[in-house]
Amino acid sequence: MRTVFISYSSKDRDFAERLATDLRASGAGVWFDQWEIRVGDSITQKINDGIHDNDYLAVVLSPDSVASPWVKKELNAAMMKELNRRSVFVLPILYRDCKRPALIADKRYADFRESYEFGFSEVLKVLTPPEFEPEMVLIPAGDFLMGSDPMMDRNASDNEQPQHTLYLPDYYLAKTPVTNAQYAAFAQATYRQPNHWEGGKPPSGKEDHPVVYVSWHDAVAYCHWLSEVTGRPYRLPSEAEWEKGARGTDGRIYPWGNQWDAKRCNSEEGGKGGTTPVGTYPEGASPYGLLDMAGNVWEWTRSVDKSYPYDPDDGREDLEAKGVRVLRGGSWFDVRVGARCVERNWDDPNTLDFDFGFRLVSPVLF
Repeated sequence: MRTVFISYSSKDRDFAERLATDLRASGAGVWFDQWEIRVGDSITQKINDGIHDNDYLAVVLSPDSVASPWVKKELNAAMMKELNRRSVFVLPILYRDCKRPALIADKRYADFRESYEFGFSEVLKVLTPPEFEPEMVLIPAGDFLMGSDPMMDRNASDNEQPQHTLYLPDYYLAKTPVTNAQYAAFAQATYRQPNHWEGGKPPSGKEDHPVVYVSWHDAVAYCHWLSEVTGRPYRLPSEAEWEKGARGTDGRIYPWGNQWDAKRCNSEEGGKGGTTPVGTYPEGASPYGLLDMAGNVWEWTRSVDKSYPYDPDDGREDLEAKGVRVLRGGSWFDVRVGARCVERNWDDPNTLDFDFGFRLVSPVLF
């Protein structure tokens, strides 16, 4: 379930507390000031943190809330966040008849005036993510070591050098590659299915395996579709975002450390002979808890293949740029060298292959 900040007038506290209590009982994460702000806390700082840290702000609309300076401040901050992330953030809740603020006058609201149960069900629909939406993990802002140091990695190749320090802001990376089950909703909606599927359905028994036989263009189209149906911005990761998620900040060779261990990933050495369900190798998790960053399937990135040092402003992240696109992570078909966090593969963006898949990134808070 997603999380929500409750904005309301103190004169509507009974309603707001009921709403917060019922949402929490339904499994949603709830920020409600009476639960979050303690004696000695900075009220302004706690409110700002609450707006920043939650998926949505639900504003309880009534004549009193429309006149409340605190609600106005919270709504202004929330609308700035919505504009910056370019996706829905503010959820208007009509509790009592009032003139709605101009900022949200064109938004559809959840109507609680005649039926609490109806209004609550409308809010709950928004806070319940679709089954096909991925689990996302925060990769905190900061520097990391990108590329190979040949003194540390005897398999370092020229196109992984020089190793350099790169700063990335906060972003969210999917915990696993996109699965067949997650891709199926897109395939059924767009009639754009992998060639080995039938009737918009993946091979039986492989619903939780990573989707394969998807081109770079297919992966980009999936990101656009998912963004539209969820109201959240998704895209392919740059290879820098992918690599930091895989290795953390310390320049390690594999997601789990510097020593090879065939039992921590699905590579050729493991002899599986095909893909495995995502998350099969929890001991191979990256420092951020991401799974399948080594082996299973190669993962498309947004990036055009260009030399290092990595420069995000040199055109390599342009979706319209010509050239081959980078894949990362190795696959079940490849030996241990391909499972290194720095290994760079590339192919034509139209290519379909039995071990090519992808995972998602989002640049904003979930």
